[in-house]
Formats: sequence, structure tokens, C-alpha cells
Amino acid sequence: MSKGKQSSGEAKEPVKVYKWDGTAVKNALDDAVKEVMTAKLPYTENFNLMDGRLVICAIAVGVAMFALLWDFLNPFPKSRPVLIGCVASYFLLMGVLTLYTTFKEKASLLL
Repeated sequence: MSKGKQSSGEAKEPVKVYKWDGTAVKNALDDAVKEVMTAKLPYTENFNLMDGRLVICAIAVGVAMFALLWDFLNPFPKSRPVLIGCVASYFLLMGVLTLYTTFKEKASLLL
């Protein structure tokens, strides 16, 4: 049997992580909790919160790309009002993203 696929009767190898590597520990704990919640309990994974974050970030990147293209087609003195609007929109969207992650995702588990 391949190493990645195990039957339900076989025991899984314990994950070994260097305990002082905070990122590795967090990822190992996230994977373990996800495994328990989705495989052993009747829960399914929901990606709506992450999709909301991605939408906000995609709009911000679109604004930044529009500003770059506009400045390329109309050099700086002519493009100043558009650049000011795009920069203000970008910072506004980053504020919305911060509020979204602070208040919408605050009580969520398994992000």
C-alpha cells in the first residue's frame, strides 16, 4: 500500500515537529484539528470566510493594477487625480479587510 493512502484500520504515524518552530507547530495542530473535525465528526469545511477575504483582496489588487495601467498610459502629471483616488481606494479596502478579519472572523474556528 502506498505511504500516502492508508486503510481505515491502520494507525497513522505521529507528526514530528520541532517544538520551537511556531509556524510548524501551528500547521500541525491545524491539520490535526481539521482531521478530527472532518473525518471523525460530522462536520464539513466551509470556505466562505476565506472567500470573503479573497474577494476584498482581489478588488484591492484590481484597483492597484488599474492605477498602474492608467499611469502607464497617462504619465504622472495627467494621472494624478486618478492615482489619488486609487491609493485612497486601496487604503480604504485594506481598512475594510482589517475590520473583516477583526470582527467577522473573530469567533471562527479552523481558519
